[in-house]
Amino acid sequence: MVIIKTRDFTLRPITLNDAQGYLECHQDKEAEKSLISTPKNIIEAKKEIKYLINKGALNFAIEVNGNFIGFISLESHYDPRNKHAAIVNYVINHKFRGKGLATKAVKIVTDYGFKKLKLKRISGICRTFNKASARVFEKAGFKLEGILKKNKYKNGEYLDDMLWAKIK
Repeated sequence: MVIIKTRDFTLRPITLNDAQGYLECHQDKEAEKSLISTPKNIIEAKKEIKYLINKGALNFAIEVNGNFIGFISLESHYDPRNKHAAIVNYVINHKFRGKGLATKAVKIVTDYGFKKLKLKRISGICRTFNKASARVFEKAGFKLEGILKKNKYKNGEYLDDMLWAKIK
């Protein structure tokens, strides 16, 4: 069980007890615009957390002063047999955005992936309209590799994504 403590927050394994905070992170309007699906209630939030845990990815709750404020994951990149690459995903509660916590969490998880998991490539994807997430990746040392046109489909609309990567 990996626990990483910093001056600003603690990264610890996500659990079913985090379901309410997980739900809150996904249900504000800014997050909903960028996410393909969001849990509608606590039962769906618990189902998603169970899925994350069983998927075998490295899933951290981001905790500030004992409170769940978001999560971050590092998982095999597209193909689980591809052990040298991973993708980082995160969501932060709207009350804690703009404080640099996402950038710090992405940096820490990326460093962990390179040092402990011996990864060679870590990617991140965000919608082209999500300037805050783009800035997080940029400040964490990721480089924009390109735009994935019509990469996702949501509510009758195709969405373009930015593909970011950091290479070891």
